[in-house]
Amino acid sequence: MTTTPNSPISEFTDGYKTGFHEGVEQARKELQKKDEQKKEQKPEEKKEEKKPEPRGFKAILHNRIFQVIAGIIVLLVGVYFLYGALTHETTDDAYTTGHVHNIASRVTGTVLKVNVDDNELVKQGQVLVVLDPTDFEVQLAQARANYAKAVADNERAKRLQGNGAISQQDADQFSATEQVAAAQLKDAQDQLTYSTIVAPTDGRIGHKSVESGERITAGSSLMSVVEDVWVVANYKETQLGKMRVGQSATINIDGIPGKTFRGFVDSWSPGSGSVFALLPPDNATGNFTKIVQRVPVKIRFDPESIKGYEERIVPGLSCEPEILLSGGELNVSSPSNPQRQEVPVEDAR
Repeated sequence: MTTTPNSPISEFTDGYKTGFHEGVEQARKELQKKDEQKKEQKPEEKKEEKKPEPRGFKAILHNRIFQVIAGIIVLLVGVYFLYGALTHETTDDAYTTGHVHNIASRVTGTVLKVNVDDNELVKQGQVLVVLDPTDFEVQLAQARANYAKAVADNERAKRLQGNGAISQQDADQFSATEQVAAAQLKDAQDQLTYSTIVAPTDGRIGHKSVESGERITAGSSLMSVVEDVWVVANYKETQLGKMRVGQSATINIDGIPGKTFRGFVDSWSPGSGSVFALLPPDNATGNFTKIVQRVPVKIRFDPESIKGYEERIVPGLSCEPEILLSGGELNVSSPSNPQRQEVPVEDAR
């Protein structure tokens, strides 16, 4: 079957094609229009969108006033620590020590009575231990009799020598016998005195190891009396450049937390710790390696600062002293009296 150019089927096909192209073109224009609208709306939406405001701790961190105050505080803390590092010297290699008097018997005897107990305060001359004096009293009586006899013999010898009855040698022998008897009498008196053991100084009793009824020998350690307490701080040799006697110090003791005590530099050792070691180093042998040495520095407590803590500050406690590097006495490294506090506390503050 043949078709003519103007047949209905040809017209339908041409119309369909035309309508299809027009529909596609219209859909493309609509999509393009929507894309343009979206592009126009996005900047506006971005402008209208707001970030959520921080809350709680984040809000404080973002606060400008807080940031300024925090910066000032950090700066002040840094200045404080820098100032402390430049004007103070501290060490944790320090401990308390003191005069520890070892009480020992000078004679052999039986303990009759012990008058003190551990940790008790005692005064100088207070009776600590009494030994049975019976044996010593017998020895004293015998020594007195021997001395009396020797005196009488010597007097008789002098009269006989005057009459020419005895020689000078015999007279000298009687005189020497009297002197020996006198020495034995003095020794017997001392032995009786030694049977009563007294405190050599004021202090506190520690390490008591004697009880009534014990038999002790001469030289036996019975107890100790702790007289005084101070701080020994082992500072590095590089820390001693500006250190002077009399400079004030603060002391923190591990056993007494929360309390800071005052003190002052009393003196320092005439040698480093290695000098007094059992085997001191000999740097002239072998390869040399430089090692920073430590020098013991003696720090005294301010008596007013330790009031109420005297019984808690005992030898052997770890502590951390800090010395203020200003003031003090130039070119002085030893106390005028090593046993007593001689540097005025008022000058050390």
